Amino acid sequence: MKWIVAAALVVVGCNHGPSVSDEYRADITNLCDAVKLSGADKVADDGRIAMIAMWLGPNIHTKEGHDFLVAIQPLQGEEKAKRLDDEAHRVGLASCALSAEWRK
Repeated sequence: MKWIVAAALVVVGCNHGPSVSDEYRADITNLCDAVKLSGADKVADDGRIAMIAMWLGPNIHTKEGHDFLVAIQPLQGEEKAKRLDDEAHRVGLASCALSAEWRK
């Protein structure tokens, strides 16, 4: 009987991860989709970063979203992409296009 209760607690624990607001999830979604949403997918590689950066400012709305951007700003390459992938997965996204851009 004890193992049934323990198993039920594990299942309940797995279904209720850390709480994330819809607004923050939208910010991370915007961040992950920024290549397309900003139009950077239609310009040469050397112009993409600036275009994405200019688009992000007015399109990240929560303090938590801005704080995340500040935290990953000094990172580069794989480390930065991994942090973004991890955050995308934490908020429930299956993938993140911007992290792929950062891996180039």
